[in-house]
Amino acid sequence: MTSTVESLSSVKKKISFEIPAERVSAEIEKVFGQIQKRAAIKGFRKGKVPRSLVEQNYRSMMESDVLKNLFDETYFKALADHKIFPVAHPHIESDEVKRGESLKYSATVEVIPEIDVKDYKGLEVKKEKFVSDDAPVEARLNEMREGMAELKPLEEDKGAETGNFVVIDFVGSVDGIPFEGGAAESYQLELGSGRFIPGFEDQLVGVKSGEQRTVEVTFPEEYGNKDLAGKAASFAVTVKEVKVKELPELDDEFAMQFGEFETLEQLKAKLAELHEDQETARIKADVQDRVVKALIGKNEIEVPSTLVERQLQMMLSNMKNRLAQQRLSLEMMGMDDESFKAHYRDSAESQVKGSLLLEAVAKKEGITVDDSDVEAKLRAMAEEAGQDFDRVKDFHEQNHNAKENLVAHLNEEKVLGYLLENAVVTEVAKDEL
Repeated sequence: MTSTVESLSSVKKKISFEIPAERVSAEIEKVFGQIQKRAAIKGFRKGKVPRSLVEQNYRSMMESDVLKNLFDETYFKALADHKIFPVAHPHIESDEVKRGESLKYSATVEVIPEIDVKDYKGLEVKKEKFVSDDAPVEARLNEMREGMAELKPLEEDKGAETGNFVVIDFVGSVDGIPFEGGAAESYQLELGSGRFIPGFEDQLVGVKSGEQRTVEVTFPEEYGNKDLAGKAASFAVTVKEVKVKELPELDDEFAMQFGEFETLEQLKAKLAELHEDQETARIKADVQDRVVKALIGKNEIEVPSTLVERQLQMMLSNMKNRLAQQRLSLEMMGMDDESFKAHYRDSAESQVKGSLLLEAVAKKEGITVDDSDVEAKLRAMAEEAGQDFDRVKDFHEQNHNAKENLVAHLNEEKVLGYLLENAVVTEVAKDEL
């Protein structure tokens, strides 16, 4: 057997094979013999079918088996001989299998490109300057107040205002005929929320508990139910109750309801700390992304399409999982698998390029992850999750993929740290990025 290698590109190689005629003929005989033992043709007992009929009826099976056997025998040896490390299964092209003739076939594979990374020191990147801001803390406090709010009956002599809640029974009809889905009992609606058909909530402003009111509206032309779209409708509404939302006072007593705080100032300080941590992490991720893009700009490389496709598939899976947690789907976002991949292909390719270049920098600079790095990270993970360190460590020791992913993440963090230490980083305001 002889094999030669042709580089089709920096990421694609074609290995051509020629297997001697005598080896091909021997394999054909062996395979036909194996088929004959299990061949089943009407009029003959199993294993007793004449060889001529076996060769006549099972030629395609023979060719498939011979190719597989000769491939297994030659392909992997050639990979070792030529030091080729494919990232996916090969694309095979083959001549017809014939007795007395040599067999030529080729295996085209994608490989990681050989990267001589350059100009990775002195990369110029902008970094957002962190600015302390009370507004996010106040916004979070308001969210917490909303979560602790109570709904109480509105004074009887007052009418409902925007922001109040009404508990209503209603029956909707078009041309005097009730329509499906147009009725409910004891439905709680916040006036001004925009949850109902435009105009419905506005006509309930001023109602009082026990009042009956007819609400006239027109369904939007783009309404989801085509039978109702654009039609005028009448709703008979009975107001059972009007409620007003009462927010708790922002004081020390409010702060105490969240467990570890004795004063409102302590709660505010904690919220400010959490906000700063989140902003610092966001800014760090942003500048890391910028330094990788700068690295790619200095080192344009070709990447295997297989790796891009894998990255796209992972991104698609992650997106579907996130949407599912929100009871959403790609289709609800106006996309499908193919349109998602088309939209994010450039991003996936950029991520693959970044990963390969970071690996090349690590190799060139001798950046590695040792046991102490792994242990320190596991301790931090255990503390953050409130779990026992030994339990977290045992999980990663027993789960090869988890350990491998952790080491890869730590190595990437080290390389990014090295690049930023050697970069020209300019801090700028957010609107200057």
